[in-house]
Amino acid sequence: MSFGERDAFTSLLITLIVAAMFYFRITGQSAAGLYDGPDGLMIWARSVLWLIAISIGIAIGVTILFTILYTILTGEMKPSDLRDERDRMIEVRGMRIESLLVHFGLAAGIIYLAWGGASAVRALNVILIGLMLSGIVKEIFKIICYRRGF
Repeated sequence: MSFGERDAFTSLLITLIVAAMFYFRITGQSAAGLYDGPDGLMIWARSVLWLIAISIGIAIGVTILFTILYTILTGEMKPSDLRDERDRMIEVRGMRIESLLVHFGLAAGIIYLAWGGASAVRALNVILIGLMLSGIVKEIFKIICYRRGF
C-alpha cells in the first residue's frame, strides 16, 4: 500500500469521525434551542471553533494510531512516505472534485437563505455539511483511484 493510499484511508477515517462528532454536537444543541435566540450565530460559531480544535487532536491521534497499526501489521519499521507522479495526479484530481463540491455546498447554503425558509444557522449547517461531504467524497475518490491503478 502506497503512502498516498494510507493517507487517504486515514483522512477518510478522520473525516468520518469528525463529521459524526459535528453532527451529534450541532443537532443536540439545535434541539436544545441554543441557536434560537439573538446570540444563536455566536453560539454556533463558538461550537464549531471548539469542534475544530478538538478535531485537530483527533486527527493527530488517529494518524499516530493508524501508523502504529500499519507498522505492526506489515512489519515495516519505517513505512515509506515517498510520493510519485501518480500520487500527485490522484491528489490533484481529488482536490478538483473537492473544490467543485465545496462550491455546490456554498451555493446550496446561499440558495437556502435566498428562498427565505431558512435561518442563518440552518444555512451555515448546509454549508458545513457540504464541506464535510466534499472531504469524504474526495478521500473515497482517491481510494478508488489507488485501487484501480489510475
